[in-house]
Amino acid sequence: IPAEPGRNVVLTLDLHLQQAAEQALQGVFGSATRGAVIVMDVQSGDILAMASSPTLDPNWYARGITREEWRRIQEMNAEMNRATHQNYMPGSIFKTVVGMAALETGLNPEEIIEIKPNPAQPTKGFIRVGNHTFHDTAEPGSFKFRQALKRSSNSYFITVGLRIGPEPIIRLGQRLHFGEREGLETLQDVPGSFPNLRRLTSGWNNITTGNLCIGQDTVWVTPLQIAVLMSAIANGGNVLWPRLVDRVEPADPTLGVPTTVFPRRPLRDQLGVSERTIKIMHDAMLGDTEDSDGTGKKAAVPGIRICAKTGTAQVQDEHNTKIGLTTWFASFAPYEKPHYAVVVMVENGEFGGTTCGPVAKKVYTAILERERSNAAKAQALATIH
Repeated sequence: IPAEPGRNVVLTLDLHLQQAAEQALQGVFGSATRGAVIVMDVQSGDILAMASSPTLDPNWYARGITREEWRRIQEMNAEMNRATHQNYMPGSIFKTVVGMAALETGLNPEEIIEIKPNPAQPTKGFIRVGNHTFHDTAEPGSFKFRQALKRSSNSYFITVGLRIGPEPIIRLGQRLHFGEREGLETLQDVPGSFPNLRRLTSGWNNITTGNLCIGQDTVWVTPLQIAVLMSAIANGGNVLWPRLVDRVEPADPTLGVPTTVFPRRPLRDQLGVSERTIKIMHDAMLGDTEDSDGTGKKAAVPGIRICAKTGTAQVQDEHNTKIGLTTWFASFAPYEKPHYAVVVMVENGEFGGTTCGPVAKKVYTAILERERSNAAKAQALATIH
């Protein structure tokens, strides 16, 4: 059969940022890194970088692969795009949602909540809910909202979550469309999982609320969905449709085949939170990278102020035995006028700040280089004209 000319798919990706994201991800555990990076324009929803690892070369299939190569691909799950096609528990990055719900329900960010030391580990906090103990990686002591967010205090967010109840948290998650697909043009995304209000009448208890407040168990998301969350916080509350494909055009313009354009879609939803809540969130998330005790300080880059939240979620088997971790760094920048959301997820890392923070730092360094290069080009053009 005679070959037919293909069509060119033009993506929204920025080549410089895409290469930086791929290289930064490989810097964690080399080619064996299991993770993803997404860079998204918080004003338009355009995806500027989307990296997934491990990856594979499609040409392997064209030339034929050995049984050993096939086995390795399957073991690594390399055919799966971890940025959009795999579900993960968000862990502490979900505290941004809990925090906004609590602030909207009347939480005073200056209120001090006392966290007791864990008798089994006095340098760490804990909270007892019913017959279940929630352990903390944060220390005990007196916490206001900013301190609790940047130190990622489980006990603080479970305390405020139990106070307001799960309904405001679930309603906010629904406005972010957790549990729904993000509508990618490639149809290569999964919806994740998120509780609805009906779930509250079926076996829900305070322990379930506690798990919800720290992004465990009842919440499953993709890195792409977290990029949408970060963009909504960054831009003041607009929940966007992400866009990856700009257009599909003929390889040969003389054939008269029309170009298919994928325009930016209308606004998907609104967070429905106040400017005050957004401002409090921006300031608290800035502390995560700029304060000396922030969990995200390893991502700090001179020249660009980054707002962030780190997260580490436990992965358990069917016997509730811990078998691994999912580590996160969810962020946006610049603080003064947000433009970029950067989300990093790495499977089986140490902590979000220590494993994913340095990856985000490399991506933000590339963003700064891109900004300076674009500014220099604009200045050069202005000089010519």
